[in-house]
Amino acid sequence: MKKIILLFAMSLVLASCSGKELTISESAKVDYEKAKNLLDRGEYARVSLFLENFSAKHPYSQHAVQAELLRTFASYKAGQYILSETLSKQFVKRHPRHPDIAYAKYLLAMSYFKQVSQEDHDQIPTKLTIDAFEKLIQQHPASRYAKDASSRLQSLYNKLSSHELTVGKYYFDKERYVAAANRFQVILEKYQTTPSIEEALYYLAASYAHLGINESAHEMAILLRHNYPKSEWSSKIKDFL
Repeated sequence: MKKIILLFAMSLVLASCSGKELTISESAKVDYEKAKNLLDRGEYARVSLFLENFSAKHPYSQHAVQAELLRTFASYKAGQYILSETLSKQFVKRHPRHPDIAYAKYLLAMSYFKQVSQEDHDQIPTKLTIDAFEKLIQQHPASRYAKDASSRLQSLYNKLSSHELTVGKYYFDKERYVAAANRFQVILEKYQTTPSIEEALYYLAASYAHLGINESAHEMAILLRHNYPKSEWSSKIKDFL
């Protein structure tokens, strides 16, 4: 019983300490170490808030720039993705030649990535994420973050192509064949490596056929049959051959 009471008392003390407001001192070094200790304990939201005050108190210290990057990481880990997005942009703009600039750009891309929605919702975050990852790979191909960026890109391409396919089929079902064809054409031009390409080719051929553009419908049918002979959509394309 005494052991239980003691453990309970210790937990109260720890909770009290962890909930204390951290004050900024006159020493940038001391405060920076406070921030790192908080980070090690996983108190990311508190780190982010503390480092905001740190930057105001010690703007010209030797730890100031690294504190900016640390705050960006802390806000990202805290799930504050809009904040980490903003902080990443600011860091890249202020310190373009910093040794950890690739990491800052990676945090920016990952902040976008965490805001990516489902296929039937707004795809702007997806496009922003792709752009950020592609720039990271192009500008820092040798960085260890480029490899992770590459692995994530295909899933993002898949998401966008799936979105285009969904919208295109909606227009097709509404007999708005020009609008439908435009969506399927986007998949053909930009997302040929995604699973949506086979179905998109089928519906593009069907859209052209409904519009009376039989030559184009025939070309799409041949393209589908030639590149994906075992696809279920190839077996349905014979009406346009």
